[in-house]
Amino acid sequence: MLKNFTIALFLSAFATFSTTHSYAQAKIAYINMQQLVTGMPEAKRAYDTLQVYQQELAKDGQALITEFQQMATKFQEDEATLKPDMKEIRLKQLETAKSNIEEYRMRMEQKIGAREQELTAPILAKAKKAVSDLATEKGFVCVLDNSKEIIITATCEDLLPAARQKLGIK
Repeated sequence: MLKNFTIALFLSAFATFSTTHSYAQAKIAYINMQQLVTGMPEAKRAYDTLQVYQQELAKDGQALITEFQQMATKFQEDEATLKPDMKEIRLKQLETAKSNIEEYRMRMEQKIGAREQELTAPILAKAKKAVSDLATEKGFVCVLDNSKEIIITATCEDLLPAARQKLGIK
């Protein structure tokens, strides 16, 4: 009985030591994902595409603003001669036009956000895969993103140069 207890205790201590020992050997690295992604040629193309899309949407928004300005100018010119009922109608038209501009601006922001997500998702996935593959190759169990203002100790390895090389970024 004492012999079985001693063996069990020895195995338990060995398992604890082995687990503790393996944690002490864990390698951690860091990378600035923002620098990596912005250095990718795909990111530049996505940014340019997004800028063109934003300009197209802005043209439509500018047309609404121009229409509102013309209505406001016309209202100011005619205001002195307008009857109260007509004045009220024109003011409501101006309010509606202003509301339409605000609604368009909100929709435009949503569309730009959705388009940005659509364009950047594959780029981010490619960068994450490259970093993950690199971490596996180099035996890292954890890679921290220091573009998120995470404090990093000096003993961590910076994977940015290796990731750039893996993605063919100069």
